[in-house]
Amino acid sequence: MSAFFAMFTSPDSVSALTEDGPVYANYECRGSLGYSSDFNGRKTFLWRPQWLEAIASDPEQRKARLAQAEEALHRGPYSVTDKGKNVPGASSNDYASIGPYWWPNPDQADGLPYIRRDGVVNPERNGPDFDKGRLSQLGADLEALALGYFLTEDARYATRAAMLVDIWFLDPDTRMSPNMDFAQGVPGRVNGRGEGIIEASDFSTVIESVGLILPSGALSSSQHANLQDWYAQFVSWLQTSENGKASRNKTNNHAIFYDFYLSHFALFAGNEELARNVSSDFLNKRLAQQMDQDGRFTSELNRTRSWHYSNYVLAGAGRLATIAECVDHNLWAEQLDDGRGLEKGIGFLGRYSGRLEEWPYPDRDHAAKNYDRMKHTHQQVEALFARDLGFVANTELP
Repeated sequence: MSAFFAMFTSPDSVSALTEDGPVYANYECRGSLGYSSDFNGRKTFLWRPQWLEAIASDPEQRKARLAQAEEALHRGPYSVTDKGKNVPGASSNDYASIGPYWWPNPDQADGLPYIRRDGVVNPERNGPDFDKGRLSQLGADLEALALGYFLTEDARYATRAAMLVDIWFLDPDTRMSPNMDFAQGVPGRVNGRGEGIIEASDFSTVIESVGLILPSGALSSSQHANLQDWYAQFVSWLQTSENGKASRNKTNNHAIFYDFYLSHFALFAGNEELARNVSSDFLNKRLAQQMDQDGRFTSELNRTRSWHYSNYVLAGAGRLATIAECVDHNLWAEQLDDGRGLEKGIGFLGRYSGRLEEWPYPDRDHAAKNYDRMKHTHQQVEALFARDLGFVANTELP
């Protein structure tokens, strides 16, 4: 076992210890069924059962997660219809947000058109006039409630989670339309952009959270089917809309996350063939274009947060590789003819993980000597790449 993977091995996630090392429970993600066959009906795809069991067996994490679940019982619900006003051309059911790095123009009385300040987030992004903050809170609360139910089987958590899902996705009066036509708009320039699809990350959290509460019955079979239909419609939008096509055609982290979303959402909706096709095309379509011979994602290196984005893009690839396992595709080991693959990508970043001060590319955290934050950023990727070799219980779930 390599030193990298050995550092994540924990007895909390093993079924037995032998002279040859730990033996892990045999969990297998089986297509659109996810891990449900081996995980007592819990239909997760991205959240490995071993990771969840590591959280359950850690007393401090268990206590912390249950406290979060209790807090989530008293927040929300959330809806895209909570906006005070709509973006031009949008209905109240349309998701709307603004680009994070776009700010009012100080040279114009009305601030328009907004101007870009890379790496500096405009706090308007999470304000009440846009949906990004609400979606982020929805994802966080669903994760907390789902974990609360997983840890205790207390029906309160599952019931609350089901209600949040119903209001955001299913109720005709409050549901989000299955598109992101108005995501990451730029006031004075454009009402929505392909870059906005990156905000669909919380939809992955929704899928995994719903999978954890599925055995409770809090979400009815018809509600679950309707939620799958919502995701099927969103998958169709990703493939056919102008914003979807723009995201698909990017040459940076946006395209890699597009592939992950498309694969994950399609699998949840029951489209195993699409999920399989996305993972099969990944190396030639994405890595061949974005990764160099040293394992660097070159488009991320000229950003003002190059360490963050170099880890972020690899996290997207790792998420896709995790989903690819569900359709019997081992992206972790697969390589291009010249040796480029995910292992080379994590190897490049790993060379700096113990000497962050030597990172040679522009990065705001590096300039500020905020090495703890840089370390935390990389630890999330390392945990993802450790796969089923154990899980550090205080690591964030992807």
